[in-house]
This record gives sequence, structure tokens and C-alpha cells, in this order.
Amino acid sequence: MNKILILGALPKDKEAERLYESIASVCRKFAEEVSSPIDTVAFKGTEGERYERAFKLVEEADLIVGEQSNPSTGQGMEIREAANLGKPLVVVARAGSSVSGLVKACPALKEVIYYEDLEDLKGKLENFLGKAE
Repeated sequence: MNKILILGALPKDKEAERLYESIASVCRKFAEEVSSPIDTVAFKGTEGERYERAFKLVEEADLIVGEQSNPSTGQGMEIREAANLGKPLVVVARAGSSVSGLVKACPALKEVIYYEDLEDLKGKLENFLGKAE
């Protein structure tokens, strides 16, 4: 696998940054290139450039990992684009989160992984990615 794209609500605090860093650390074991919402925040383009960048990343990705504990409209648009392009999708969400029925029915969806804490998330995601190789 060459590229994994992590989608999620833009990080607004250190806890969200730790979450995306944890997901990315696992993904880097399985992909040459990993992009996450932390990279999106760092990108300083115009709204139009951000839009083009988002969909280019979806197009180039071999796998999409959507963090759905705090869904966002932008993430929903990216997931829909991934489905249109036939990109495989795995959703991760904190236990007790409500993942959208539309996302659960997405034909690109391979797995929904519910996790208790970051260590649980890392273990479950690594297990999934190891099987997906």
C-alpha cells in the first residue's frame, strides 16, 4: 500500500492531535505516505486550493481511514468521493459514538472499528491493516 488518507474533523485541541498522530503512527507501518487532518490544518492555501487538495488526496489514496467520533461535513464529502472512486474505507470511532447509517451503508466500507482508548485503537487498526495487506 502506498498512500493512506486519514479523514476526520479538524483538530482543535491537543487530544485531537494525539488521536490523529496515533492513527498515523499505525498507518505509517503499512504505507509509504500518510496524510491526516493535522496536515490539512498546516496547509495554508485558499478555500479553493484546500478543496482541490482534499479531493486530490482522496483520488491518490489506496485506503481511506475515517475517524467518525466527531463527524464533519467535509469528511462526509470526502467519504462520498472515495465511494465514487471505489476506494476502500475503514471507519474508526470511539466506543459509544454514533456512526452515520449512510457511512455504514457505504459500498466502499470494509470495517467499522470501535475503540475504548488510543492503545485499543492502535491495536485494532494495526490488526485490520495487517490483514488488509
